[in-house]
Amino acid sequence: MSKAVPLHHAGWDIGGAHVKLAYIDAGHLRVAQWSCPLWQGLHELTAVLKKAFAGLPATINCHRVTMTAELADIFLNRDEGVRNIIHAFEETLPHAGQARYFSACPAGRGLVNRHTALANPAAIASANWIASGKCVSRTCANAVFVDIGSTTADVLPIVDGELNVRGRTDFERLRSGELVYTGVVRTCVNTLCGSIFYKNRPTPFMAENFAASADIYRILDWLPRRADCGATADGRPKDKISSLRRLARMVGEDYQHSDINEWQAVAEYLAARQKQRIKKSIQHCLPAYAEKPAIIGAGVGRFLIRQIAAEMALAYAGFADIIMPENIAFEPHASDCAAAIALLFE
Repeated sequence: MSKAVPLHHAGWDIGGAHVKLAYIDAGHLRVAQWSCPLWQGLHELTAVLKKAFAGLPATINCHRVTMTAELADIFLNRDEGVRNIIHAFEETLPHAGQARYFSACPAGRGLVNRHTALANPAAIASANWIASGKCVSRTCANAVFVDIGSTTADVLPIVDGELNVRGRTDFERLRSGELVYTGVVRTCVNTLCGSIFYKNRPTPFMAENFAASADIYRILDWLPRRADCGATADGRPKDKISSLRRLARMVGEDYQHSDINEWQAVAEYLAARQKQRIKKSIQHCLPAYAEKPAIIGAGVGRFLIRQIAAEMALAYAGFADIIMPENIAFEPHASDCAAAIALLFE
């Protein structure tokens, strides 16, 4: 792939829970992520965009956008969501800037202007994984690209330099296993399993949202602080003890310090269950390869991908490590924002 990176462009990945940004400044890749609970209203996105635009260097004058936020339930359907997000972006965009939107339409895949995007919203919806996967495929001819975020995981086989996927829409990708609706921050723990082994007996989880996957990884000390930018289920702190209390509530218990070893074991079990769901999708990809593929990891849940790759005896590399030119410096957390980075290469 070409390693020439436009120095005046920014890449945006607008999700229903977070907004991610990437751009090059003074030879350094800059990335940022903001919490954006779009289900609370479009004003949440506008507020984040205003903050983000205010912090950008004046040299950035072209914006490349992809999104998944059209699925937020404030919109009646995806087409309405795409159009509302485009309007919000354009209305907030500084006058000197211009925006292009990533389209997954096979006849014209790439960046399109506002009018084309508004006329064909289905091609814009939930296309960020295609941008990331295309970017990886230009560097790695045979690999499984795995992006684990706060809410979902993408598992994308790349075979002979092409995305070898069976699904395009969220619905198709859920059925194919290429979209695994599980993440390391926002996933309800009762979706990982129906019950746990607690105090020497199988114990079912309550059908409540008392605890989320972020609580699991805070208990295990695995969750990077920069990834932990959403609200907790009870509005209380994001420390380990508060997470233990939330997890205990899932079985109707009040957390007691004397039980910390049991709850540590429960957290390890839940992490293993989440990894198993993602590993199953990766294993489903393997017959397409003549030799063992590498795993390319992205997203705030990369710590799980590294573990999965080791357990499967597969080589592992981070997205930014294989994508970025040698003359561009970047922080270790850059791969959190894979789709935003990928747009810089479109």
